[in-house]
Amino acid sequence: MKNKIIYLLLASLMVLPGCANYLDQDPEELNSIDKIFTSDVDTRKWYARMYSDDFMVQEMHSSGQIPYFWCTDEAAYIQEGFIRNVSEGKMSPDNYYGYGEGSQGYNYYFFVRYYQAIRHINLFLENVDRCKELGEQERRKYHAEARFMRAYYHWCLVRLYGPVPIVDRSRTGSELATPQARNTFNECIEWIDNEINWACENGMPEARTANDLGLPDVGIARALQSRIYLYVASPLYNGNTVYANWKNNDGKVLMPQTYNKELWKKAADAAEEVINSGRYSLKQAEDPDDFESLVTNIRTITTTWGAENPETIWGKINSMQWYGMCALPARWFGWNGRYSLPLDFINEFHMADGSRAPETDTWFENRQFSEEAGDGTIAGTFHMFVGREPRFYANIHFPNQRVSYQKPNETDSAQDAEGYGIVDFWFSGLSGDKFTTGDKNTTGFSVRKNIPLGYWSSKQNSNANRMMNCPFPLIRLGEIYLNYAEALNEYYGAAKKDVILDYVNQIRERAGIPGHDISKSYTQEELRELIRHERKIELCYECHRFFDARRWFIAHGPNGVFNHNERGLDKSRGASATNDAGGSTCTDAAFFTPVEAAVKRFDLKHYFLPIKASEVMLNTELVQAPFY
Repeated sequence: MKNKIIYLLLASLMVLPGCANYLDQDPEELNSIDKIFTSDVDTRKWYARMYSDDFMVQEMHSSGQIPYFWCTDEAAYIQEGFIRNVSEGKMSPDNYYGYGEGSQGYNYYFFVRYYQAIRHINLFLENVDRCKELGEQERRKYHAEARFMRAYYHWCLVRLYGPVPIVDRSRTGSELATPQARNTFNECIEWIDNEINWACENGMPEARTANDLGLPDVGIARALQSRIYLYVASPLYNGNTVYANWKNNDGKVLMPQTYNKELWKKAADAAEEVINSGRYSLKQAEDPDDFESLVTNIRTITTTWGAENPETIWGKINSMQWYGMCALPARWFGWNGRYSLPLDFINEFHMADGSRAPETDTWFENRQFSEEAGDGTIAGTFHMFVGREPRFYANIHFPNQRVSYQKPNETDSAQDAEGYGIVDFWFSGLSGDKFTTGDKNTTGFSVRKNIPLGYWSSKQNSNANRMMNCPFPLIRLGEIYLNYAEALNEYYGAAKKDVILDYVNQIRERAGIPGHDISKSYTQEELRELIRHERKIELCYECHRFFDARRWFIAHGPNGVFNHNERGLDKSRGASATNDAGGSTCTDAAFFTPVEAAVKRFDLKHYFLPIKASEVMLNTELVQAPFY
């Protein structure tokens, strides 16, 4: 009986049987739409589920295994095979990156998952007015929110799969076998945009209170449009002739083939509207002249919201259960800092004076170590990590870093009396390969960003507050500033240099480094490079790089940013250390040797994810993504 119920529910989905069943709802809830939507309790439950992790799994998640995080040049994470399928370019219509279903493992086949969310919302929209226990104003608000979220899930599909079928109503059983083709890219964007506008004009709340943070409002909707318009104007989508032969069976070309410069103006105007709303501001350090205050502020930008953080536009609560454990080095209780980061990306962070760092290999021509402590470093630190910008110290765990994740009122033999320990990824360190088994760090670096200030961990007592919840920014004002700068530059070029640099410089100065010299002249190409580099640093580990490199069409080819192997330090060495008051510090030069740590491959076909071969076979109108 249960399987029959599930089958009938999937009839409202545009894809055909063979879909995963890991989102089964309770059969008792599903056996009667009449029963559900005549009860305000059940109607509210149906409403709330469209925001659940069942569907909103696309950004940071409690599991931490989202490919958006680890399948970029930001990471050298190789533990899970399904992550490597993406980052090593092995994914195909027959070899997908998810494994298992439901409690059996992860299944991140987003094509089905997002359409299940859309089906759920369509049923809600078609039935919510039957619940007379809800007031008219509440039903109006629910309609607006639901149509916004339906548009949002369509957008999530478009940015992964390109043009997709628009599904704006549920399907009856008799319609199940009817094939449905992809809508064109422009049709998808126009429909999504119209739905967002409708929601803003027909009941979407202007703002949210502290009791309902995370739910969409007009500010969130307009900020999402800023991102959408920026993507649509970008090279991947805007007149890209590589996709001239991507057509439906009837010959309809799916991707726009003519470059439209005006799309950049639309993106700039959308970002400007969000900025000028006055609702948001960059989160500033309490003391911008104090290094520790700057680092603390940077760490809280992605871990707080509400009155404490006026920068967050749209946030989502996530558990630190898996992310925190995998990010921490094994000196603390965790999985050995297995969220490994590449050496060459680490070097992308600026120096303390705001200048670009020397090329990575130059640091190893004359390996030196600091003789005394400095901002963010202790004596004996490899010179590559000394004198860097505050964002480096806030976002990265690096060798010889002194940090505390000590549980309050508890001592730990692996840490000093103040609860501090040294990040010791070298071979003989507590986080090194000599003393850790199983999953290991591969590069000598792990991610610190998104770990809240109150997170603690105790190796001695084998526990951590890993069930701690933390808001993750789906959209924040820092992104909007950089959206605005990029769109202005692509539309106006250096003619708008002063405005462009003003918004980039606000990001830099908040981070504690000097802004670019506005009195200098810049070409459009030079401005483009500095904007892209600022996005790379400011928005790292917030799920932007995965999409930025794609939309800029720079991920593939001989110089493709996702098409080269990643390097780390030599974790098979580093047997000696010198003791000082801060703990054990590694000055063994052998450890500080660049070695290959992760394979990365990105081909032309990887800009859009494939649809499973079984689904294309069953839905004969659904053409596969190009080059698979």
